[in-house]
Amino acid sequence: MSTHNGKPLLEISHVNKQYPGVKALDDVSLSMHSGEVMAMLGENGAGKSTLMKVLSGAISRDSGDILLDGRPLPMDNTPLTARAFGIAIIYQELSLLPQLDVAENIFLTHEPTVLGKFIDYKKMHAMARTQLDKLEAHDIDTHAKVETLSLPERQLVEIAKALAVDCKVIIMDEPTTSLTWEETDHLFEMVRRLKKQNVAVVYISHRMDEVFQISDTIAVMRDGRLIDKIPTESTDSVKVVELMTGKLLEHRDRRPEDCKVIYDDAHVIMEVKDATDGKKIKNASFKVYANEVLGFAGLVGAQRTELARAIFGADKLVRGEVSVSGRKIFNRSPKDSIKNRIGYLSENRKEEGLNLGMTLEENVVLIDMSKVSSRGYLSRSKIREIFDTYKQSTRIKGTAKQLVSSLSGGNQQKVVISKWLHSGCGLLIFDEPTRGIDVAAKAEIYQIIRRFAEEQMAAIVISSDVRELADVCDRVLVMSRGEIVHEILPDGISQENILHSIVNKGGKKNG
Repeated sequence: MSTHNGKPLLEISHVNKQYPGVKALDDVSLSMHSGEVMAMLGENGAGKSTLMKVLSGAISRDSGDILLDGRPLPMDNTPLTARAFGIAIIYQELSLLPQLDVAENIFLTHEPTVLGKFIDYKKMHAMARTQLDKLEAHDIDTHAKVETLSLPERQLVEIAKALAVDCKVIIMDEPTTSLTWEETDHLFEMVRRLKKQNVAVVYISHRMDEVFQISDTIAVMRDGRLIDKIPTESTDSVKVVELMTGKLLEHRDRRPEDCKVIYDDAHVIMEVKDATDGKKIKNASFKVYANEVLGFAGLVGAQRTELARAIFGADKLVRGEVSVSGRKIFNRSPKDSIKNRIGYLSENRKEEGLNLGMTLEENVVLIDMSKVSSRGYLSRSKIREIFDTYKQSTRIKGTAKQLVSSLSGGNQQKVVISKWLHSGCGLLIFDEPTRGIDVAAKAEIYQIIRRFAEEQMAAIVISSDVRELADVCDRVLVMSRGEIVHEILPDGISQENILHSIVNKGGKKNG
């Protein structure tokens, strides 16, 4: 832990950002010093990403002042302006151009020239070599196409690109999401080298072990406000989670027999044993019981969606068993899963859940046409009857002949759910079921999920919203990098406990 004396490098004062119905940033004031590594933490929607986008010029602020090294950033700050001031952001999805070589990416838009108009490639490659050597990236060839580099090498190029414009502040947004532990250690060494060069680093992460390993200070945001900024060495993960949630964590003594409270006599709807895809999923085993809503929690990159897709047959399992009601099944494709009464609601409803060129009633009957057709002919009256039934039960706001593309996100999701209900599935996997949906529609979808599970069926809910998992689930499994690393039983279900488990259990090195 280093101490920072003198005038701050970065000063953010009373910054506000308002969206219709939402105050994304509420009077945020924050400062950083040269060479400081500050972890920025907060739940989804806390405002940390909005603040960083304001700082990096991706969006404009409504009011407030930002000073970098004493110079005020303009209200109409843009990414190019921010770069010129010395602020760079490295997103999870890197912004490099894969078809260009390393040097061309590092000096994109500010290439050295001869006679003011011809690019001096020899000088550019020499300068790129200098920037990479600062990071001890001696093995990266400045002539190599970026598409040939590994992800850690691309991150090095991104940082070299920032240093090439005399960057003073680098923002790293979940930089270790797709890295191995060895690659993560290398990234940390790189951050330490930046620190020695007096570059300030904002490190956005939910992995608590990483935060305490690499940061000097921790800034916590909640509901658009900066709650606190504290020295890392003076706090712990429990205190940080309490700041993130605004609630004290509950600590309970668990008895061994509590693990069997509601499951001793329950019927197992589905059992997965040692599921592996040979790439990302590692020996996943779990059971789903009748009448249960089982939640899957985890950080970005935990591979929850990948596990669900493999179980559903959308992706391939290379090893493992899936059983439904005690009968071993082979889901080689989604069609096999549907025959085995398993449904999957993709997180990408527009591309993988709906046919946007079809009407509401057509989408509802799309999976199972047997009830509405005879000898190759469709019965429009039966289609309408089925649609009317689900329109009422799921409260779809729209007409049968209306194109589904014209609906709100919440009503589109209700159409997708109706489609799977009509298919007769006994187990439904809901992947991010309320992403991009308003509060009222969320509550209705939660009721639909609970009602489905209570009718001698079961549901799996994958969600990045810990409040959602706490509200709708009976049990929660926490995943990290393709493994199930923790189970939260019914008497431990709370928003605070789920988040605490994600940032601690879900951030630890897996064996």
